[in-house]
Amino acid sequence: MNRRRRATLRAVLAVLGKYTDWMLIPSKSETVRRLRRLTDNPPDFSEEFDRFYRGSVKEGINRLRRKGKVEIRETGEGTEVRVTDAGKTETLKYKLEEMIVNIPKEWDKKWRVVVFDVEEIQRSKRDIFRDYLVKIGFKPIQRSVFVCPYPCEKEIMFLREVVGIPHGVKFMVVEKMDNDEDLQMLFGVG
Repeated sequence: MNRRRRATLRAVLAVLGKYTDWMLIPSKSETVRRLRRLTDNPPDFSEEFDRFYRGSVKEGINRLRRKGKVEIRETGEGTEVRVTDAGKTETLKYKLEEMIVNIPKEWDKKWRVVVFDVEEIQRSKRDIFRDYLVKIGFKPIQRSVFVCPYPCEKEIMFLREVVGIPHGVKFMVVEKMDNDEDLQMLFGVG
């Protein structure tokens, strides 16, 4: 039997983040059962949640409230919880950390190029964006020009929205690029 552990804030927030309306949580023992019923895929979620102590879910919700990630209100039926905008942003950041670019079996001979121009006043956003580009497999060809040989438009659109620089980023699919032999070698395509 696997040893139980505490529910992380990330795990609790991920479940609560699936729902935009208030969710009733009347007691600690009812919390796990209610969260299981609300999920889209109960078997997978049950397996995931059975690893946590039941009381740690309620504790996690209270910690998220103190951090401003969820709102809690008492009703005649029990306690209701809802994820705030700050909590939704946190959930998006978690999704960013898990984001990957799928590598197809064969290269389609097209380059994906990201060009960005973000003002100095938003340097931290620019640096975060640049770091995530590298994390998902892009390589710099200039300071604000990155390239990748694999389809990734959705990932870039998501990334630029979450980072908060949607107008400062341009995404291009390039069918022909001169002198790209070094890039082909770098990515192992061609």
